[in-house]
Parts: sequence; C-alpha cells; structure tokens
Amino acid sequence: MAILNIFLLSPRFGLFKKKDNTSEIKNPDNKNQLHATATLTMSEALSLLEHIESEKVKILSNNLSSIKESVMRSLEVVQKVADDMEQDKIKLEELRFKSIVENSKRTVIASLRREASSDLPLPQSTQDAKKFSDRLESMMNRFGEVTGSHSKVMNIFMKKYVGKLKGEFDTLSSLLKTTKSIMKEFEEEIADITKCVNLLNMVSQKVASIKIDEGEIEKANNEIEMLRGQIHELKNRSASLENSTQFKESIHNIEEIDIIEQEKEEFSKQMLDLFSHVSRAFTKYSYGMTKATSDQLKVLVDEPWKIFESDISSYTSLLIEIRKAINSDKIKLKDSEKISHYFDIILKSLPEWQDKTKAMRSRLNVLYEREDRKIVNKSKELRGNIVNHDKQIEDLEQSLNQMRIQLTEKSNEIGPLIKRTENHLFKITQKEYFLVI
Repeated sequence: MAILNIFLLSPRFGLFKKKDNTSEIKNPDNKNQLHATATLTMSEALSLLEHIESEKVKILSNNLSSIKESVMRSLEVVQKVADDMEQDKIKLEELRFKSIVENSKRTVIASLRREASSDLPLPQSTQDAKKFSDRLESMMNRFGEVTGSHSKVMNIFMKKYVGKLKGEFDTLSSLLKTTKSIMKEFEEEIADITKCVNLLNMVSQKVASIKIDEGEIEKANNEIEMLRGQIHELKNRSASLENSTQFKESIHNIEEIDIIEQEKEEFSKQMLDLFSHVSRAFTKYSYGMTKATSDQLKVLVDEPWKIFESDISSYTSLLIEIRKAINSDKIKLKDSEKISHYFDIILKSLPEWQDKTKAMRSRLNVLYEREDRKIVNKSKELRGNIVNHDKQIEDLEQSLNQMRIQLTEKSNEIGPLIKRTENHLFKITQKEYFLVI
C-alpha cells in the first residue's frame, strides 16, 4: 500500500485576510500632511514613543485575535480526532503488529492532546509579541515530529484520521504563515521605535556625561581659585616673615656660619696638604711604637686639624721627636732635609693655627647660639608650599584643558545625534519635532 506522508504536502496559505486595521501599523508616506512643528523634551519623546509602541501592540493583538480564534477551532478538531482515535478499535489481520500499532496510537493521541490543550495568550507588550508566533510554530513542529515519526502506522492502520488531521494542519500552517507576515510588519515598525529610543538614550547619556564634565570643570576652576588665594596668603606671610628683623639677623648669622665653615674646610685641606709631605716619616717612625703613639700618628696623617681639639703639647712633642730622629739618621729618608724643613714649618705654624682654630670655634659657638633655625625653616616651609601650590595649579590647568577638549568633542556629537533622533521621530509620527535638552 502506498504511504501518504501528510507533512510533505505544501500547506494552503491565504485562508485569512488581514483586517483593514493592520494598515494602522504602517506609517503614512505622504509628507505633505504634516502637522505644525512641536517641541519635546527627552522624557516627553520617550513617553510619546512608549505610547506609540503600546498602540501598535494593541493593533497587533487585535490582528492576532482572529488568528487565535481560528487556531483554537482547529485545535478543538484535533482534540476531537484524538478522542475518536482513542475510542476506535483498530482491526488487525496480523496480531504481531498489535503492540507496535497500539504504542504508536497512544503516542500520537497523547501528543495531539497535549498540543491541542495549549493556550496562545495575545501579546500585551512588545516582549510578548514574538511569543505568540514562536508558540504556534513550536506547536506545528511538535505535530510534525510525532505524526511524521508514526506516519507509516497512521497511513496503514488509521488512514481515516489522516485526512482530517491533514486538513487542520494545513489550516494551522496557513495561520502560522499569516502570523509571521503580521509579525514581520510589526517588528519592522517596532525596530524604528527601538532605534529612536536608543538614540534618545545615547543623547541622554551624552548630556549626562557633559553635565558631569561641566561639574568637574567647575570643581577644578574652584580649586584653582582656592589655591591662588592660598598662594596670595602664603606670599604675604612669607614677605612679612622675611622682612622681620629677627629673620634678617638669623639669615646673617647663617651666612656668617657658612663662611666660617668654609674657612674651616679650607684650613683643614691646607693642613692635610702640608702634613702629607711628612707622612713617610710618620710611617717609618710608627714601627714598633705603642698603640697610643700609633693612634696619634694616624690623626696626624688623616685628620691633622683634630690635634687642636685636645692637648696639643703631646702632638708637639711627638713632632719634635720625629724631626730629631730624622736629623740623627735614626729614620733614614730620601730628601730628609726637605722633610725636616716641612717639620720646621709645621712646628712654627702650630701656635698660629691653634689661635685661628680657637677663634673660629669661639665665633661659631656664638653664632650657633644666636641663629634662629625655626624662623628660617618656617620661611622655607612657606616657600615650599607656594611651589607645591603652583605645581598643583599647573596640573589642574593641564587637566582642565583636556576636559575642555573632551567636553567640546561630546558637545559636537550631540547635534548630529539629536538630528538623527528628530528624523526617526518624523519617520514614526510623520510630524516634525524639535528636541529640547
């Protein structure tokens, strides 16, 4: 027996004509029928689009209501077929097919009843709209799966039900095609609204970002003005402090201390240079000497100026002893006469150097007692704060320039975005609107 596969036949479409009100979804094309130009705020534009979208959903729901009614009628027929199939006793010539036929019958009946009991809620929002079409398509796919997988059994043993089911499935296929057509038209129009809403959101985000930038710019300007005020105050305090007698005296003392300290350093270098000419004699003399004598010789070699910080007589005696050792050839040196001459210079200069060292030390003690480091440090602190404030202002002004550049770029982007949004509003409403930020 030839097997009829009812799901490979082309469905009959066009069973239902769309009502006239489906044309309300379309925007009128006649731009000569414009209303007067109006202005809208951003929130008003969003509310307008929300209202238009809501009205389109109502129209869609109304257009789909007749399809739903037809679908439900077909499902009632499918339910009746399932009930009749269940009551029908299939006559089998060969009992060996009984188990297969009964299992197929139960599976088909259960699937038909399950899908026939489905509900198709009409859309109440854009999010609901696609669910209607998807649910109807899913139902048709499941009908096709179960009856297709059992088509051989149905066409042989339940042939009288195949024609009834085919008729209803053709009807449902046609209804699905009509639904998809309506949905495509709806989605195209909603797409325009979605684009317009997205543009409005972009404008709102840009405006919000610009307001934030303006706030940051104002904040930076206020901070700069505050820092400039503080700099003015710091300069006044610095000038008042540095013009005081106490500060001038302290600076004079510090300058004099620096001069004497430089003199001390120069004096130490001169002594080190002079004593370097007799260092070989010190080295020769140090052989076999006590630790105390070796320590004294080390001072004479490395830091001769320190001999004036303790009893100089012991160092004087040591120098005389070393010179005698040279003159008596106890210490044999090349150029011994020249070295002895340097010893004479050193020994002759010691009283003068001692007086000079004593005078510098005494003068420094007096100056250190007079100096007022606190007032000088305060002046340095004030000047340091002025420098830091100037640096902060410089950094803030660089940041301000960058923010102004960004603000200009964002502001330049607003105009084209608003124009595009107004064009979309015109396309949707056929009315010219000016957006007000």
